[in-house]
Amino acid sequence: MLRRLKRLNVFIFALLLIFPATVGAGSYVRPNNFMDKSGAEKVAEIKKFQALSNLTVTGGIDDMTYKVLYGPNMVVKDEITNPPTPGEWIVINKSKKTLTYYKGTSPMYKFPVAIGTSSTPTPSAKGKIMNKHKNPAWGGMNGKYEPKASDDPNNPLGERWMGLNIPGFSGYGIHGTIKPAQIGQSVSNGCIRMFNYDIETFIFPRAKVGMPVWMGTDQELANWGVKQTVVEEAPKPVEKVQEKPVQPKEETYKGAELLEF
Repeated sequence: MLRRLKRLNVFIFALLLIFPATVGAGSYVRPNNFMDKSGAEKVAEIKKFQALSNLTVTGGIDDMTYKVLYGPNMVVKDEITNPPTPGEWIVINKSKKTLTYYKGTSPMYKFPVAIGTSSTPTPSAKGKIMNKHKNPAWGGMNGKYEPKASDDPNNPLGERWMGLNIPGFSGYGIHGTIKPAQIGQSVSNGCIRMFNYDIETFIFPRAKVGMPVWMGTDQELANWGVKQTVVEEAPKPVEKVQEKPVQPKEETYKGAELLEF
């Protein structure tokens, strides 16, 4: 019997060496879609996670992304003090490289985007959606590039286009992309690029011509009454539930008499 116990102890010890206990098991991890992914798919999902969390879109697990991922007290906040409409509208945050789709003061969707370069920047402005097109042709920016027909796999607009009416500017829009790896970067000629799935599934079907679209940096948007942040809040104290004293059950005497002695 003693020999069997010794053998069992050696076997358990060997298992512990091979399969050590997970450090921090049971710790908080914010819901995400990238932990089980790899390569370009993982990078894309990290970008979407960052957009949902009001973080700057990078595609990598930087310090703030790590803090939000493992921080149960990190709270995503959208504070809107002056919405242009009680209905639906769009905000492009040029600092974070995100698109947020609002209904009044409530965010409905958040997605990563690509914006213009420093030499061909995305304007900061309050505009509106001017037109919408499926499978749009691309004119090549007035001869700067070779035009592309609709459904051409090299058409940089993808398969959705929402043209913008911006005071003092023309030719800008929100559209898909044929270069999804560039989402989260400053790479366009000023237009806002989205992952094709995001614009085709969520934004294009809902957006209406005439819908307000605000585009600006963090500071510009804050000046207009739009603050998109993620902050760490102190954990709420757990209220101690006071236990109620257990009341003794009353004895019921049926068909019996108390005897006096």
